[in-house]
Parts: sequence; structure tokens; C-alpha cells
Amino acid sequence: MARGVSPIHQRADYIETAPTGPAPHLHVVDPVPSHAQQKPRLSLDGVTVNFGARAVSAVQDVSLTIGAGEFVALLGPSGCGKSTLLNVMAGFCTPVQGRVLLDGEPLTGPSAKCGVVFQKHSLFPWMTALDNVAFGPRRLGLTNARQIAQDLLDIVGLAHVANEWPASLSGGMQQRVGIARALATRPPVLLMDEPFGALDAQTRSLMQEELLSIWDKLRPTVVFVTHDIEEAIFLADRVVVMQTYPGRIAREFAIDIPRPRSAEVLNDHAFIERRREITDVIRVEARKTFR
Repeated sequence: MARGVSPIHQRADYIETAPTGPAPHLHVVDPVPSHAQQKPRLSLDGVTVNFGARAVSAVQDVSLTIGAGEFVALLGPSGCGKSTLLNVMAGFCTPVQGRVLLDGEPLTGPSAKCGVVFQKHSLFPWMTALDNVAFGPRRLGLTNARQIAQDLLDIVGLAHVANEWPASLSGGMQQRVGIARALATRPPVLLMDEPFGALDAQTRSLMQEELLSIWDKLRPTVVFVTHDIEEAIFLADRVVVMQTYPGRIAREFAIDIPRPRSAEVLNDHAFIERRREITDVIRVEARKTFR
């Protein structure tokens, strides 16, 4: 790839870019980073989602505001509604109460402004890595779709496997291609549902650092669902801990650990203290699932 400014940055106009009631007695909010206090990218106001004939609430009365360029982790035990909330933000699931605003406009369905990365990579097996990443830009009729894909594969460190099939790639490589594909139309929002959950510990650690590198270069708003406390603290500007039955926000933690971050930060006093605080909250919520 030629040196200098890549076409993905030269053509910032190739996709449209965008310029609360907490649960009673439970929703405690730490101060959030200053950039999160700027113009909201995503806003949830009193969102409730019910499932089943008995209208059981998977998520109840959730209000949350996420700033442009902010990295937010949704954390909590199984069954707390993390993935449901992410599906609401993606427009895949319609709340029975409340509303979701994306750049100040009501979200009524899936939006080109939101890229989604799932736990399973969901790449098209009949397409090469390059064609998978170029798929979205081509659907938009962009003549530079191939160059956009090449640039993104270079950003995620996979330019050398551009012509490989997904089946020939490792799990970590597949997920990196999936992240590149989700970013190929330069959505201002990236929603990630436990994307590293199936990876081994070493690959997972490397992928976390890789994701932060990608985020630092492109600066989308990221909402990242995880069960892993250390992963949430390592990645995020803010960790939102959810409670179970029904899913609500129990507490929010600002993560004021300086960036850029590397694996060494796991031994820092600030990291250890935040881990202890969040673990205490998570244990209270996890115990509820054993009753």
C-alpha cells in the first residue's frame, strides 16, 4: 500500500457522518470522561424490552447517554440484558417503552450509521477477506470499495491475507476481518457483542490491544458487551454494570486510566482498585441468579 494519507481518510465523505431516568436507588454514576459529556451519539431514554407471552422484561427502564468517540463497556452476569440492549441500539429489537436516539434522531430500525460485530465472525465463506470487507462499500456503489477494503485490512494488520478464504484464517484473524468489514462504511458507531469470547486467552489479549489501536486511529463510538471485568476496564472509558431480573443499570464506573494502554496496565494500582470495586457489584448481581 502506498505511503501517505490513505483513501479511507481522503474520502471521509463517502458515507454520511454525524456531525435520562436512572433505576431508583440502584443507578450510581461516577464522573465520566469529558469527551462523553459533549454532543451525544447514542441516547436511550426509559427503554424497556419484553419477551414471551407473559411479557417478561429482559430490559426495564434503561436510560443511557453515550458521547461521540466514547468507548463504553456493558458488563454483567448472564441474563442481565446486555445483548438485548445492544440489539436495541443496533435497531434489531424495538422497545415496548422508551426510545433510542442516534445523533438526535429516533432509531426505528437498523442504520448504516451502526456497524455490528458478533461473537461469531459471520463472514461470507465464499468471499475472500478483501471481498468480505469490500461488501458494504460495494453495496453503497462506491467506486473505491476495493481500496477502502485494502486500507482497512492494512489497519487491522491483515493486508497479507487479503486473498485468503475465511476458513483458512485463525479465529483472531477472522474477527479482525469482521471488525474491518463492520468499519468499511465508516459508521460512527461500532456495536460489539462479546467478539473475543471464543478466543483463547493469549489471542484475546492481543485482540484487545489491536482493537484499541483501531479505535485510536478511527475513533468510532464503541459499545462493547463482555462478561470479563478486566477486559471491560482495559478497553473502556466507562463501564456500565447491569443488574439481573429485570435488566437495569446498577452502576457506572468512569475508567480514568491514561491511554494508550498496554497489558502492563493490569498491574497498576488504579486498575486493580477499579477491578475490586466492579467485582463487588458484579458478585452481588451474580448471586441473584442462584436464588
